[in-house]
Amino acid sequence: MNTQLLTTSIKKELWEFSNILKWLPIVIAILVIVMPLAIFIESNDSFAGLLELLTTLPGKFIAVEHASMVPKLFFVMALSLFAPFLAVALIIQLYYFTACLFDERRDLSIMFWRSLPVSDATTVIAKLLTGALAIPAIFLGAATATLLLLLLLAFIVCIILSVGYDVSLWALWIDADIISGLSLIWLQLLPFTLWMLPVFAWLMLASMYAKKAPFLWAILPVAVILLVEGVVVHYFHLSQPVIASLLLDYFTLSQQFVESVQGQESFARTVPLQALISKVDIGSVLIGIALLYGTYWLRTHKTEV
Repeated sequence: MNTQLLTTSIKKELWEFSNILKWLPIVIAILVIVMPLAIFIESNDSFAGLLELLTTLPGKFIAVEHASMVPKLFFVMALSLFAPFLAVALIIQLYYFTACLFDERRDLSIMFWRSLPVSDATTVIAKLLTGALAIPAIFLGAATATLLLLLLLAFIVCIILSVGYDVSLWALWIDADIISGLSLIWLQLLPFTLWMLPVFAWLMLASMYAKKAPFLWAILPVAVILLVEGVVVHYFHLSQPVIASLLLDYFTLSQQFVESVQGQESFARTVPLQALISKVDIGSVLIGIALLYGTYWLRTHKTEV
């Protein structure tokens, strides 16, 4: 596969969604920064209360028994900041996969792209990489930039407190383990992508197959199967539905995993990463690959646009 063609195809996909991918992260970043500041400004006696809190904060966390709480606290705060970015990124991903192959057939741009020396396999892989990795990476980058900006503001506040109020918070910066915390968040991208691969591939298949309303083509078959299975289970008094149980198990954490991480306070920051890794298995990846091949086959053999 030509790497240059693949890279160019990914850039083309990002260009087509450039407005969404540029402005949405900026809007979220502004809201994340402005809303807490607005609440702080509107709050009465907020500065005095904050100053009192910051004055007592070092004594609470510098102690040896509390030092281990600092990196966990920073990780939770960072994850909370990343949460709105990741939630919106997931929505954009689902929309992109539902529309990526349908829109080019609807506006007939597929005729132009097929005239270029780009294979159908390259096109399908480029769309997969764009939706599965590039889009969430953009939102992760925006969240990271927002966090770094907030850390810069916090650094300035620490200087002011240290010089003007004789309050030193520098030990907290050392204990926070900022780089490690950010790395753990970024490392979640790959297992999340592998876990969601069957969903992404199914949406691409629906996008390629549908003549109209690809979202309904993605949802209705699953809904009908679950409904029919529910009727069969109820009518024949079976113990439980098989497909519904499989889907429920796939999108929820197992009781075994929950029990295994309970009490692991020293590894609390790695729990989200462990949870995602626990959901990845070879069977789901193979299903995703099969659905991707079905998408490629349809794009290659489907004569009508």
